Amino acid sequence: MPQQHPRPEGFTLLELLVAIAILALIAVASFRLVSDTVMVRDRGLQHEQALQSLQKAEMIMQRDLVQAASRSVRDEFGDDQPALYFPKENTMELTRRGWRNPLQEVRSDMIRVRYRVENEQLIREHWQVLDRARLSAPVKIVLLDKVSDFHLQAFANGSWSTTWPTLAQSQKDRKVLPLPEAVEIRFSLQPWGEIRRVIPLPETDSNVNQNAKSTP
Repeated sequence: MPQQHPRPEGFTLLELLVAIAILALIAVASFRLVSDTVMVRDRGLQHEQALQSLQKAEMIMQRDLVQAASRSVRDEFGDDQPALYFPKENTMELTRRGWRNPLQEVRSDMIRVRYRVENEQLIREHWQVLDRARLSAPVKIVLLDKVSDFHLQAFANGSWSTTWPTLAQSQKDRKVLPLPEAVEIRFSLQPWGEIRRVIPLPETDSNVNQNAKSTP
């Protein structure tokens, strides 16, 4: 009777190759799964941060406009500027109340604010004095990035105007020009597309505010 040799312990080379191939496939699939999960999470965080930035910018703009005050100012050249002013198509200046004074300093509760778009950034600037000197420098913050097609309109006397003061009002004394009844702010922002807000200004009646919500 021939002698039977015991089978050697362990795996054959073919079995090892098959096991390695299976492990490699599992590792690749796991990496893809983890990578996709991280990518989805990062996109979600970016989306959330972009939405929070937009909501914060809208809140700041609305807060400034609803506290607008009928107080004209002198700019750094000594020229009178109205309480609310569109010096350029994508720029707005206004005087607003509500500047907090927790230290009870001897100063006004009003500040001068300017919004403008530069290099696709929506910028808010404010001066801590109303009537500026030549060396008065504004405090600047960037509210939004990737902003384009920034447009402003003022609503008064039943119609919209892309200039404020209007041509007829520009002939009057800028110190006594009234505020418009509402301001429309419209711009495009990635990835949201066009954003449009109509903000009624103080001292406007409800009927005027209702009419201002419908832009032709």
